[in-house]
Amino acid sequence: AIFWLWCCVTSVWANDTAANSKLILDKNNIKIWTYKVPQSSLSGFKATTVVKSTLSGLVALILDTQNADRWLYRTNRIDVLARDNSQKHFTIRVITDFPWPFTDREALVDVHIHQDSKTGQVRIDSNESPYEAKYPVNDCCLRMPMVKGYWLFKPVSNGMVEVSMSGHADPGGRIPVGAVNFLIQEHPYNTLMGLQNIISDEKYQKAINTQIKEPL
Repeated sequence: AIFWLWCCVTSVWANDTAANSKLILDKNNIKIWTYKVPQSSLSGFKATTVVKSTLSGLVALILDTQNADRWLYRTNRIDVLARDNSQKHFTIRVITDFPWPFTDREALVDVHIHQDSKTGQVRIDSNESPYEAKYPVNDCCLRMPMVKGYWLFKPVSNGMVEVSMSGHADPGGRIPVGAVNFLIQEHPYNTLMGLQNIISDEKYQKAINTQIKEPL
């Protein structure tokens, strides 16, 4: 669930964050950068890896919310609350396991899927939902007040895809800034390790999404 929260993980990366970003990890084909977010004491992050996969397979993995806990770090559950007919826009509730002694968090997240017709890149944007009043907070959790982020799937060559995740989130409540920033570093690494391990599953690689065009 943190996946949708942190990564979901912010698009400011493409504009002005590259200059102040810092590479903090380069391990197991995973790189993670953190960056300062204006007017916030909490860092943002970007993480990348490269996997062998179809684009439809990666999108199918993201859409398979019932198995999110198999690979999304500290994810307890993702509930789909609403989905439009195009399957490109949906609202989810993400339940995240926060380490003791902190209370678990939930986030209502609006997700949009878009493919660039020229580059073939697939981007999945996630932001806090404007419909919070419609969905009461679960008793188990505190609701996160801010979530921004994206996934980006960029075809490279020979059936390989560069996978990027980026995010900035405010978990709310009383959590030391240092603890939050540690989770921001810990989460993307474990999530991308999980993605590397699961993406080869036949159910994803045989998935067909008629709205996603594969590279020629």
